[in-house]
Amino acid sequence: MLYAAVMRTFIAIELPDLIKKQLGDITRQLCRYRITAGWVKPDNLHLTLKFLGETDDTLLSRLAEQIDHLAKQQTAFRADLDGFGFFPSSKRPRILYAAIKDPLPFKQLAQHLDRILEPLGFTPEQHFHPHITLARIKSHQNLPALQFLLEDIALQNSFSVNAVSLFSSTLHAEGVRYAVLQRGLLQ
Repeated sequence: MLYAAVMRTFIAIELPDLIKKQLGDITRQLCRYRITAGWVKPDNLHLTLKFLGETDDTLLSRLAEQIDHLAKQQTAFRADLDGFGFFPSSKRPRILYAAIKDPLPFKQLAQHLDRILEPLGFTPEQHFHPHITLARIKSHQNLPALQFLLEDIALQNSFSVNAVSLFSSTLHAEGVRYAVLQRGLLQ
């Protein structure tokens, strides 16, 4: 009997190298203040549109087709970073993220993805909030220092969104690695 392989997958917006470098520089600065957090490596920074989870590899070609089809119906756009935020709240943060000034284009992309992926068995997202995860906070020690430091960092960068990508996520000894499996170019 043959078994299908599974892999962790997600659909996201890739960030330009300049944005990754700028965000990486910021997180390196913040690391110096002994904030207990798991910092996302600059190469792994992205904006997730849909986390798919454990995905049967027999679905990958259909996912790639759907992403390509969706991309051909969408227009490329510009996005602006606009400060920082915390999930679930600044009082009990677990995630530090870079915020998006106008979330509407990302929300629309995520809604389109939900519509086309639901027939493939993927559950629609209930509360999509576009963001770029910078760190997973492990302790509230030095949290006031982190919040104070963030107030002095101006984050108002802009970037082009011209593709939607299907990623795989693989855990290795040195951390997680992401690989682009499919890239659908926006018009």
